[in-house]
Amino acid sequence: MESDKLTSNVKTEQIAEIKKVSFWISQLFILLATVTGVYLAANQGYKQAVQFDNMKSYKENYYLQKSLKYELMDNIVILKDYITKSQDSSYYGARNEPLNFYKLVWENMKFSSTTLGTPPEFLRDAQRFYREVDRIHTEIAKGNMAITIGITKLQEQIDLVEKGLLPALDSSTIKIEKIFEGTDVIL
Repeated sequence: MESDKLTSNVKTEQIAEIKKVSFWISQLFILLATVTGVYLAANQGYKQAVQFDNMKSYKENYYLQKSLKYELMDNIVILKDYITKSQDSSYYGARNEPLNFYKLVWENMKFSSTTLGTPPEFLRDAQRFYREVDRIHTEIAKGNMAITIGITKLQEQIDLVEKGLLPALDSSTIKIEKIFEGTDVIL
């Protein structure tokens, strides 16, 4: 009987020991599953955050490029009007009439983080246009450049923008539109 009792105690201890080991193994699996689940969720969340940030950046850049294009187009109309009036020999405002360009977009681009996401060649070409037109207009106003030569140089600047920059801006915004095809993002 004592032997049965001893065997029973050993079996009870072995069962208790097995329960302890199985408890710790189950806890280890729970811990591993939790860590794996948190890692996978965090990784997916990170990917979603990066994708959201990219989409936001594309959308802001799309609007920036469209706005710059429209501003340049409006300023070209102003410049063409100035050229037309300046070709009239009876018009004396060519030397002192200000151009009064619209520069809301251009000036505000200095303060926008989106500006640096714009292809650099667009910024360079727009900057060159504004700089050269201002320089030529100043030279005409000072009398350092003949009006006819100035008109030719201003027309060259218009041609560069109309044949190069504006189509490039259109092409870029079309590429951005294609990125958003099939998404819920509305441009």
